[in-house]
Amino acid sequence: MSDQVNPQYRFSFGPWNIHEGADPFGPPVRKPFDFRQKLAFYRELGVAGVQFHDDDIVPDIDHLSYEQVIMLAREVRLMLDDLGMETEMVAPRLWESPSTIDGAFTSNCKAERE
Repeated sequence: MSDQVNPQYRFSFGPWNIHEGADPFGPPVRKPFDFRQKLAFYRELGVAGVQFHDDDIVPDIDHLSYEQVIMLAREVRLMLDDLGMETEMVAPRLWESPSTIDGAFTSNCKAERE
């Protein structure tokens, strides 16, 4: 008899996994899902957590004040709490921001590195 415990797997994925189906070779094939609908759908599927980029949580993050970013991030936190979900990770989308396109840490511009 084994003393090994049966693992319980928990899954997470990002909101970009439910999208309109458009790609470089064709147009969208379905209507967009509202962000809250995506989270609720994930929960129905048994997904325990969500992976985010910074601008998935706060769209247009580069053009908002610190206070606006915090307010919108808290709203997402409440959505997740209401659904009993967790944030697995948040990764900055540095390669798409005009100020970090050359790399946040490797840019020749001192202001961008800071």
